[in-house]
Amino acid sequence: MLKFKTKFQQIMKVLPDYVGRAWYGPVISILAALDNLIVIVPTDGFLITSSMLKPKRWFYFSFMTAVGSTLGAIFLAFLVEEFGLPRLLEFYPGLDQTKTWTLVNDFFKHYGLLCVFAVSLSPLMQQPAVIIASLAQTPYGELGMAIFAGRFIKFMLFAYIGSHAPALISKIWGVKDEMRQVGKVS
Repeated sequence: MLKFKTKFQQIMKVLPDYVGRAWYGPVISILAALDNLIVIVPTDGFLITSSMLKPKRWFYFSFMTAVGSTLGAIFLAFLVEEFGLPRLLEFYPGLDQTKTWTLVNDFFKHYGLLCVFAVSLSPLMQQPAVIIASLAQTPYGELGMAIFAGRFIKFMLFAYIGSHAPALISKIWGVKDEMRQVGKVS
């Protein structure tokens, strides 16, 4: 497992060097999907840095990340239905003991898919919401729409900020010279 983690970290460090490649969008989509399963992919960071490196592609990056995150969540829901919560807790030990789990569980009982949408829009990890929705036998289509809507809004905001940050930051007094020196503004 340590060997995998080390190799994964190496890939994460060099991946932004390829942001202009045609395969980059699908790769960040796959990473966003994996984030639902292994919980170590810095999806938000990848999206922001990708958008900073290729500002004209911010919308595409946000869309691809939202699609991947949604598909990964639906796959997680499928795994919950297929194998059950006890088996899943072997991979996420103590997940059902976290504050996020308790908060999402209570919120889901009262608001259903609105809870899933809100969690998808927020910085909270979405795995508890997906698992709880799956245990409540929420149809995949409805679950996917709620997740995609929340993630797409969130990722559009992050990508927009990433793509426009150099221009916004350069307007701050005293920063314009530093931005010019690194080639971000003229």
